[in-house]
Amino acid sequence: MRRALAKGTWVITGAASGFGREFARRLAERGEPLALWDREVEGARATAASIPGARTLVVEVDVTDEASVQRAAETTRRELGSVAHVIHCAGVLRTGPATEVSAADHALMIQVNYLGSVHVTQALLPQLRAVSGGRATLMLTASVAGLRGFPELAGYSASKFAVVGFAQALRDELVGSKVDVKVLCPPPGDTPMVRDLPRRPPVYRLSKLYGAEEIVAATLKQLEGRRWLLLVDVGSRALHALDGVVPSLVDRIIRIASR
Repeated sequence: MRRALAKGTWVITGAASGFGREFARRLAERGEPLALWDREVEGARATAASIPGARTLVVEVDVTDEASVQRAAETTRRELGSVAHVIHCAGVLRTGPATEVSAADHALMIQVNYLGSVHVTQALLPQLRAVSGGRATLMLTASVAGLRGFPELAGYSASKFAVVGFAQALRDELVGSKVDVKVLCPPPGDTPMVRDLPRRPPVYRLSKLYGAEEIVAATLKQLEGRRWLLLVDVGSRALHALDGVVPSLVDRIIRIASR
């Protein structure tokens, strides 16, 4: 069963590239007003330039900085009106054996991936709760690595597990409100974040790299549904289901792939 979405501004974080840029493109085709948030403001401006005719606002923001996010929320409300939907894509990825990834990189992933999600939620939730005429959306982006830890992705998995747990708890806290909390757990994407890795972890052999276009199109189809955990490809759904029933088989598959 699909739910009617409220009218209002869509905030897209991480809008300079990857999933964020593709969400902006797709939503612009629907005529939605968009606030494009990113620390890389030139990249966000390039995203805006790629969707001429769309009503867009580019906001420079560092999601690790609570004050920066609060300012961005107020600027967006003032310039585009109240926020009705949030697509939070900002994130970072560092890979390598758990004991060899630096403490600074472990901290960075927690700060950006997890605390960034907290800051965005806390800054925008008051506007989302005030929507009228439909449902508001808060979609946080985690990863299939936020459902099962993978070798050489320990810190990343930890930060994304935190996002999933946060979203699940928040969803229960907001029962009875107009806000639908969702968490996207995509497979490895063919995005700059992955393409720029000096070396991909061996478990990436278990999946093809999905284009941002595929992942975003599949996500938007699910956004108005009742599911809170969004798995957009067959492989991720199968892995998640198997891990709940025969986790030892998943262990074996991952260990073989990691050799």
